[in-house]
Order: sequence, then C-alpha cells, then structure tokens
Amino acid sequence: MSSREPSGYQVSFMEMQVAPVARRDDVGYYQLRAEQELELATFAAHPAAVRAHYELAGYYLDYVYNGSDSPVAPRNVLQG
Repeated sequence: MSSREPSGYQVSFMEMQVAPVARRDDVGYYQLRAEQELELATFAAHPAAVRAHYELAGYYLDYVYNGSDSPVAPRNVLQG
C-alpha cells in the first residue's frame, strides 16, 4: 500500500495484508495491526477516520509495549 499515491486512493479491506488468526498473546500480530492502522490513517480522507485509525494504532501499541496486564477500555471515537 505504501508505494501508491495517497491522493484519491481508497484502501479496500481485500487489499490489506492480514496476518493469520493470532492468539491474544501474539505480540507480533498486534504490532502488525498497529502498522496497518498507521498506514490506513495516511490514506484516510476524513479527519474522524484519520483520528480513529491513529487511536486504534495506539491501542495496539499499548498492548505491544504494556502487555495485556493493564488493558485500557477504548472510548467511542465517534462521540468525540
């Protein structure tokens, strides 16, 4: 995805490289998901979508670096 021009490009879920189903303790899976969300944020056209992708990436990275011992309840980003 990163080799394509972001202007006017819409990412389809079929084009995403999705990792195989992972166990909840598979840190590599969550690292990959964070990277995918960051990339999706760069292509998102609407500010709310950009924000949602960055927030999701943040949750994935929190899991990668802080583990599942300290889960943070996500808030509804659509409600501001």
